[in-house]
Amino acid sequence: MKNKLHTTLIYPLILIFSHFLKGKKTDYSNFFHDKENENNKEKKLEVTSNNNEFYENIKYFFDKDSIIYDKTKVLFQVDISKAPEVKTYIFDFFKVVNVYHAMSMLGAKIPNDNIQVELSIKKNKLNESQINNLLRTVLLAFASRKVDKLFFNKELLKDEKSLQAYETMISYLDKATIVNFSNAKSLYVLTCKKDRKTFDIVWSSQDEIELTEFNKVLDKYGNELTKDIKITNSPIYAFHK
Repeated sequence: MKNKLHTTLIYPLILIFSHFLKGKKTDYSNFFHDKENENNKEKKLEVTSNNNEFYENIKYFFDKDSIIYDKTKVLFQVDISKAPEVKTYIFDFFKVVNVYHAMSMLGAKIPNDNIQVELSIKKNKLNESQINNLLRTVLLAFASRKVDKLFFNKELLKDEKSLQAYETMISYLDKATIVNFSNAKSLYVLTCKKDRKTFDIVWSSQDEIELTEFNKVLDKYGNELTKDIKITNSPIYAFHK
């Protein structure tokens, strides 16, 4: 009863902090991981989020009797058939990442630091829509600047196409610097810089938008697109001149 009352009272504060706290991560040289290092001795507060759930986990962040943790790690059980931009009530995946970050920052027994995220999906062959959903989920975690490390076991990808798309994305994001991230209605643009090259990773969660001005554009597999280029739910890489 006491936990439920405390959760109810602190819930509005968490939402306020999740909105106003800005992500500050700049170094992405050690962001992507297949598995947790077995020799890692960090004491982590580990919670699981199914279908972007967080409310039932609030109590773990504010338990006065808990040990002092080194880090927060959130395991997201991802329904890969569902787009990450789709909201459950008022929360989509990006907002839930912000909420967990806010809880970690507010928690008395956790350092004021970014969180770690692990993504888990069912081990199946993915169709095009599911591949796109996976990529966009990772991109949103990356763009938040509130995630220190992202764990995803590539062995869950059973086919070459999904593995190629995932590894293409990592090849551009690993050690990249975020220049800007913007979202206007259904359009998402993540601007990054790597090896003196600036590029946009662009997608739309709903509408198809024609790309009229571009230099070099690659699809999610790394293949160059030269004509009739549209911004869809399949992320593309558009390089600046």
